[in-house]
Amino acid sequence: MPNLHDVLAGFTAHDGGSRVETPENWTQGRTIYGGMTTALCWHAATLAVPDLPPLRAAQVSFVGPASGTLDFSTELLRRGRNSAVVEVACRTAEGYAAMALFTCANARQSSVSHDLSPAPEAPGPDGVEDFHRKPPRALAFPQNFDIRFVRGGRPLSGDEPEILVWTRLKEEEGVDPVTALLALADVLPPGAMAEMPEWGPVSTMTWGVDFHHPVTSRGWHLLHTYSDQADDGYSLQGSDMWDAEGRRVLTARQMVAIFG
Repeated sequence: MPNLHDVLAGFTAHDGGSRVETPENWTQGRTIYGGMTTALCWHAATLAVPDLPPLRAAQVSFVGPASGTLDFSTELLRRGRNSAVVEVACRTAEGYAAMALFTCANARQSSVSHDLSPAPEAPGPDGVEDFHRKPPRALAFPQNFDIRFVRGGRPLSGDEPEILVWTRLKEEEGVDPVTALLALADVLPPGAMAEMPEWGPVSTMTWGVDFHHPVTSRGWHLLHTYSDQADDGYSLQGSDMWDAEGRRVLTARQMVAIFG
């Protein structure tokens, strides 16, 4: 089964943009999951504009299922001395799958410097149990990751709607760290699923990811995801990720539709 490097190597030029086939082992149900869609959009952006500054923020709207053949069109909206903004449209034969906006910027000198985002206390990943005891049959993509459960509410557990895990790509050799981290940051189910009485569909509608430092980390990362408000079939979610040295590498927000 193709790993992330294999999938990225399958990109081809097409109609002024790029194209790739979606692999079944990266899907959840009828679509690849949101983190993979975002990672592919970012890869398409780097193919079209190869000299981008470090990625600082991504805003993604998931419009429809991303399956089959994916076509990407990229537009450089603005290029300044320090920053660049790129828009990527992802389409299938049925229409739009996602729209992504990537904001990239070089570091600048500043008199302001602080970090109020310490990593939570957690044992190391060695010896910690796997998160997925028995994943649903339709959930294929977790097989590409190691996910170790630290604490929180597993889906259907009735516990608090938050999860803390250690996670890493099983095979990340040859993959740009930013692309790998975008795929990695969305491996967990929504925290709100802890309150669901039985398995049911969930769908991320929007995802915003912010990076403080240029991404260089690999291997194990500590990922915390939580729902802070849910009602009327929607959950407002947040997540944070730290590298193995305890430095926060990203923070994110999601709106998730819950069908159950």
